[in-house]
Amino acid sequence: MKNGEGYTDNTAGKAIYEADRLPKHIMDVVHTLKLVAGMVGLRIKSVELEDRKSGKRYLYGR
Repeated sequence: MKNGEGYTDNTAGKAIYEADRLPKHIMDVVHTLKLVAGMVGLRIKSVELEDRKSGKRYLYGR
């Protein structure tokens, strides 16, 4: 990511990357689902998970 003067802005680039990344516990679930699906010849295209307590939704593959 570049700043207004055209120089690389590592802080902003890292912040955007971290904000777009799914939490580890969600990626662990997605990885497990992909492994199980692969065992029976299926492929996971997208997954939507919702936290029961907070109601927050996590989307993978969209």
